[in-house]
Amino acid sequence: MVELVPESPAPSPRTLRMGTWRLHPAIVMVLGRLIRGLVVLWLLSIMTFALVQALPGSPVDVLAGPYSDAATRERMYQDLGLDRPLVLQYFAWLGEVVQGNFGTSLYTGLPVSELVIDRLGPTLQLAVAATAISLLWGVPLGALAALNRGGIVDRITRAGTFLGLATPVFVLGVVLVLAATTWAPSWPTLRYMPFSQDPVGNLKNIILPALALGLPLGSTVCRYMRTSMLDVYEHDYIRTALATGSTRFGATMRHGLRNASAPVVTIAGLQMAGLIGEAVLVENVFAIPGIGQLTVNSLQQQDYAVAQACLLLLGAIYVVMNFAVDLTYPLLDPKVGGKR
Repeated sequence: MVELVPESPAPSPRTLRMGTWRLHPAIVMVLGRLIRGLVVLWLLSIMTFALVQALPGSPVDVLAGPYSDAATRERMYQDLGLDRPLVLQYFAWLGEVVQGNFGTSLYTGLPVSELVIDRLGPTLQLAVAATAISLLWGVPLGALAALNRGGIVDRITRAGTFLGLATPVFVLGVVLVLAATTWAPSWPTLRYMPFSQDPVGNLKNIILPALALGLPLGSTVCRYMRTSMLDVYEHDYIRTALATGSTRFGATMRHGLRNASAPVVTIAGLQMAGLIGEAVLVENVFAIPGIGQLTVNSLQQQDYAVAQACLLLLGAIYVVMNFAVDLTYPLLDPKVGGKR
């Protein structure tokens, strides 16, 4: 007699087998995102190195000066390794970067990593404050606009968000500076105080530039929140909640906000990473010594070691924020992490 043995169920395509072990789909997703992020960082390092190499001038022009002779310049090229092929120069630079050594600033003589770390704090503080402002007004106003679709609140909100999206960041920054100097002359607008020296003065320094960055970003968050909430209202669980006697506001608070927040978290996280790059405009308007201002100054001074470190750091922050958003998404939408 032939015994029929039932087939074992095929493994999920999202499950990674390692011998007799199976990795959870969420772990597979994290590993995939991590590998992709490392590849992006490597490609970014190539682009950063190539971009800086394509700029006019060289470190020898800064170190030797305009009146140096050819022999001196040739010797300096050899000492700095600039006479080697670009491929060898790139891998030598990359090997130092992996160890945390970005070189020495030609303009100040200080380690590049020290300069970047000193300037990174104000920029991160500005980006976090701007993102918090955008979420504080963008999320509730977007939900309120969706709750009153077609009403006066919805129309005013949409008009306001169009205005916010159309206003350049640096224009809004200049308007805020003029308003502060006119109506509050004692308000610090063009000087920066570190948090360690004066916490209250530091917060005063950050409020206006954070508003300049956060108000336009909040317009984007508000529009995404409104669209996402309107999509949530079409789902069966909202209809069921309304049919069982729940008010529209109650169904929104209990069921709608979390389900509508996933795309909003995505756009807010990516926009926060973008704020790091946009901060250069606001930092120049409000005289904040951040990473954006350091990048511009290093390019103007042909301090290419600092410029390379700044550009690579800005790209790395974007990759890390994208990775953090990918990790947050399964918490808001369990289906993404493989939970059923």
